[in-house]
Amino acid sequence: MKLWRKTFFVSLTVLLVGSWVGKVEAAKKKKPVSTILMVPLDDRPANIYFPQQVGEAAGIGVIVPPKEMIGQFTNSGDGEKISQWLLDNGKNADGFVISTSMLAYGGLVASRTGTKSLEEATADIQVIKKLKAMYPDKPVYVYDTIQRLAVTAINEEYSKYYTLISEWAILYDKVINLGMPGKERLVELESIIPHSVLEDYKNARERNHTINKRMIDWADQGYIDYLILSQDDAAPYGLHRAERELLLEKVNELDVEEKVAVFPGADEVDVVLVSRFVNQLFGSSPSFFIEYGGINGKEWIAPFEDTTFDYNVRKHIIASGGVIGEDEKNVDIHLLLNTPSKHEEARSQDIDNFVKRIGELTLDGKQVAIGDVLIVNKADETFVTELADRVDITKLLSYSGWNTAGNALGITVGHAASRFAFIEQTSGFGVPVYEQAAKSHYEFLLHRFAKDQGYKNIVHPAARDFIADIGASEWDLGDKYDPVNDFVVEKLTSETENWYQNFNGKKIYIGSRGNKDFYKTIESLESVHVKLPWPRIFEAELEPELKLK
Repeated sequence: MKLWRKTFFVSLTVLLVGSWVGKVEAAKKKKPVSTILMVPLDDRPANIYFPQQVGEAAGIGVIVPPKEMIGQFTNSGDGEKISQWLLDNGKNADGFVISTSMLAYGGLVASRTGTKSLEEATADIQVIKKLKAMYPDKPVYVYDTIQRLAVTAINEEYSKYYTLISEWAILYDKVINLGMPGKERLVELESIIPHSVLEDYKNARERNHTINKRMIDWADQGYIDYLILSQDDAAPYGLHRAERELLLEKVNELDVEEKVAVFPGADEVDVVLVSRFVNQLFGSSPSFFIEYGGINGKEWIAPFEDTTFDYNVRKHIIASGGVIGEDEKNVDIHLLLNTPSKHEEARSQDIDNFVKRIGELTLDGKQVAIGDVLIVNKADETFVTELADRVDITKLLSYSGWNTAGNALGITVGHAASRFAFIEQTSGFGVPVYEQAAKSHYEFLLHRFAKDQGYKNIVHPAARDFIADIGASEWDLGDKYDPVNDFVVEKLTSETENWYQNFNGKKIYIGSRGNKDFYKTIESLESVHVKLPWPRIFEAELEPELKLK
């Protein structure tokens, strides 16, 4: 048995130097059965709270660097300090999940600019090799992003060229790489977009692609146990298309297909790799049977993606530590995906059939995970409200409708695979471990519905109207942050309390030891933490705390 598996049962009493308060402090008190050091993509909830809750739902502590090291929004993280943090605290961890974008550039936003040179970026990722040399038996999971089409609107100038640069990148691929028409417009765009902005964009792409290729080499050389190269927001054509093809060619040439995955996504990958760690830890590999509520994934390319959706589904399942199951009667998890209807007039019937199918599966005691991938960045309101009316949603293994289809898919699959691995393990943990894991699981499930429906479909539009009334910008709140934040806190807390009614008083299974099953009841919603993490309303922190009895 490898060293990291041997230490699996050791509860950590001393954790990390200078660790982040909040979730990190909570992780200290909970004495996890195993611990991951995670370098996140950035400080948004999707890359901190999501993977921490998914880990805790399986008894795993997910520890991130101190907040000041990872930066905020346009303030980049410090790769040099994070590298030292990893080296200082690696002995206390059983594995590592590392974002190259944070180490090399300072986060996702910083990765889209050419500020950091290739030499500087390369220096800050050397810690990956050092960790593997120091801890050869501990898994090192790494992910990097293939740069998206657009720049980040970091200031008014960049905001003006957001759409134009996307158009330029798509046309360049069509005209220069594929010989398609559009040269006149391409030349026109190059005359409109300032040379400095376009050069910064191209320099960032070239640097990032070089680092992407180096990560594949490191996977081949054994420094990385598993690598994900996730394609950030894209389209069927664009500079990323050629980059992706070259990366896949390199993967095939080196014969590292089992160690390197390339697929659309970004913000969900922390969750996916935490799930992979959990499944490797427990020696599990849950099987997923894939069903679509609308068209088959083979017939659909989701918005902001560049492959058919079925490809992305399979890649996410495997990356999370699962396998594809072909026999629905003998699978562990039923993955139901809310895709578009073939015809709009069939939508109502498709939803009815889809909800009915989910209800039948849950009543039959099956493990069901729902990827609400139809609409970008929010739940399908018609579907999710009917689901809550007709199905006991506490019986679901996971749900997500957040952001792109790939993001929602990865959160759904990662949460499901991780939680399933924990509840099926036979290590015989005590009831307190089972109870704490169940508490984290149901808190995250409540969070998902309140966030993806309550925030994105109700509070976010209301906040947008409120911002217009007070003369602020939804993308840069400035000195209007406090009133907007207060508005969001009040409204999202209320929405979370409303969704909690679907959880209140429900008897829940928390785990088994030997022949004995253990259950608890969801007694109360103790508190709801809400905050806008960045000076904009695109995302919001939402952390409900439940009490079980």
